[in-house]
Amino acid sequence: MNTERIIKSANWIRVELLVRLAHRIRDFQQLPFFVGTNPHIEYVYKLYWGAFESIRQFPSIETHDDNMKFCQLLKDLLEDGLVALPKLAQGLSESAAYYPPGQNDLDLFLNRVLRSRISRRVLAEQHLALTEACENQFDHAMGFGDGYVGIIFVHCSAREIVSKAKTLVYQHIERYMDGPERVDPPAFEVNIQQHGSMLAENDRPNEILFAYIPEQLEHILYELFDNAARYTMLKYPNGNYPPIQVTVSANDTDVYFRVSDQGGGMSKEKYDHLWSYQSRAQIGDCADFKQIQKVPASIDGRVNQASEMGQRHLGMGLTMSRLYAEYWGGELQIITMDGHGTDAYVRIPRLGTKTENLGIERHEHPVYYNHARSGSSITGPTKKKKIPKEKAPKKGHEVQLPKLSTKHIELVPPEQQLLDTSLTSESFSGNGWSESRMIRS
Repeated sequence: MNTERIIKSANWIRVELLVRLAHRIRDFQQLPFFVGTNPHIEYVYKLYWGAFESIRQFPSIETHDDNMKFCQLLKDLLEDGLVALPKLAQGLSESAAYYPPGQNDLDLFLNRVLRSRISRRVLAEQHLALTEACENQFDHAMGFGDGYVGIIFVHCSAREIVSKAKTLVYQHIERYMDGPERVDPPAFEVNIQQHGSMLAENDRPNEILFAYIPEQLEHILYELFDNAARYTMLKYPNGNYPPIQVTVSANDTDVYFRVSDQGGGMSKEKYDHLWSYQSRAQIGDCADFKQIQKVPASIDGRVNQASEMGQRHLGMGLTMSRLYAEYWGGELQIITMDGHGTDAYVRIPRLGTKTENLGIERHEHPVYYNHARSGSSITGPTKKKKIPKEKAPKKGHEVQLPKLSTKHIELVPPEQQLLDTSLTSESFSGNGWSESRMIRS
């Protein structure tokens, strides 16, 4: 990495962040009036708009000093963005009460915003890390011997990441369970298996190495381990806990994690609403966001915050974990047996060759939909008038076009001349790959 490449990266990041912020600002503008005017939602909207203006007004990066100033701007914006998640969650919780049960408009909006938030932070943090490496000449001193390329670690160890997540859970439990009667948390039994042809000669036995962003995977496993330990302790108050089984496996392309507990599982009603922040907010399941001002960026900071909250939980850990898993083309699935326990399955790509998944299909984006096709979740679908088919002319007969008459021209109402702004599942769903349609560098 050299200064020329860093400057080129900075200019690309500058433009790409503008594109992604513009899409999210557009999403905020498409919200129903009673949601968009919520003071918490409006605060986040202004935060996004301020970030967009700050980057837009920043001149093109030409020199090393320009890049250092740009890096400072990125750091400031990353810090400002820590308040966005609790504000957004609180605003959506208050707005969810105005929606009928079964609608998921706010869930779709939230998933889009959170997925984009992850992507912007990855871009900014990657550029900051590459700049730091270039400044300190890490690649010349170590030849990338530390295994890091920006924030991506190419030698992630499944055993070490599982061990760290388990340690963080134990620290969390010890802090909020601190009392006269000390209670030991459930044990984690870890089984690591390797399959396929990618076992390198320098791999340790029963070890799996892969390229990933460690912070994201630690967040996923910490949430799964914490939930498993917490519900196991609730089901067995006498302290005679069955162990939590953690199985790790890999093939040539993917790494798999399974977390199995005997914490009682989930009821059908709870399981049906597991991924719906909107449904859980309607029953007051996510009210603890009022107690916090920021969500720390690092996993250690999140654990400290969780320990301060004790038994209270924000209710977005699993949602964020699934978005982290899906961001690089993986997945997170939860299977439960009511009365017995829950199994969580995580799949992540092993090679680090997947492009980011922003969850937007080209033809599923709102700008490609009109009201006649998708309709509105509030007013219902727009009905098309059926036009009778004309009979085909007989052979030898001359075809004459009808004369235009103003009687046959129907003006489209102004509201149908706009882009589709409804937050429907058709316009906001999608799990395909996306690339910026405004960047062709």
